[in-house]
Amino acid sequence: MQTASYTEKEATRFRRGQSWKINMFGKNSDIAAPDPQAFRLDLNAHQKLDSHFHIVDQFQVFIAGSGTIGRDEVRLVTVHYADHHTGYGPLIASEQGLSYLTLRSKTDAGLVYLTTPNVREKLKPTKRRHRTSGAVALSIEPVLRNRTELTVDTVIEEQPGDDGMNCKVFRLGPTMAVQAPDPNGSGGQYLIVLNGSLIHEGRTYHPFSLIFVRFDDPAPTITAGEDGLELMITQFPTEDEWMKSI
Repeated sequence: MQTASYTEKEATRFRRGQSWKINMFGKNSDIAAPDPQAFRLDLNAHQKLDSHFHIVDQFQVFIAGSGTIGRDEVRLVTVHYADHHTGYGPLIASEQGLSYLTLRSKTDAGLVYLTTPNVREKLKPTKRRHRTSGAVALSIEPVLRNRTELTVDTVIEEQPGDDGMNCKVFRLGPTMAVQAPDPNGSGGQYLIVLNGSLIHEGRTYHPFSLIFVRFDDPAPTITAGEDGLELMITQFPTEDEWMKSI
């Protein structure tokens, strides 16, 4: 299990081309690796990322601004999932820009544009799962602070053949605690603080802090801070032969 405090990482934001980036886990790489990789990317106004794929499974959580991914509109808070070697896009930011978290259970070797010569030779067997959620609304501060019951909302529902892949949002009132879903039978999970604060092992984590839970880790306890907590859990599918090979 690994943690990353957004409060500590935010000051490390750097310019990358037209965009800005904050590395949460790992860093830019042109070599695939078994370590988790996560970052925040802030696209500039009207910036476009052409259609492409990655060689690892990934979630993207859109947390600010607005734009489109393919034919789908994305805004606060939209979730996108794509299997490895599964094309998607283009990503186009609106006039206000577009910010999102990219979450990977393993380190990618860099995107591959669909316009790359002989791109089909770079493909590997994959189920080609590709999902975009509806927008998730977050509670206003007094509502979250006065919440007295746990609510769990399904953002991306597991379908037959999804091998455990899903996304949920847990909404807890102040100091409430609940055990997270068991990661066994999945490819690992990311816990993303969206609103309020999370208490974990004596530390306080604010939006958009992350916890990565490996498939063989024990399920962590989710404990809300004094203002309550809205926490997203993105769960990867069980690894296929390609993902196991990385």
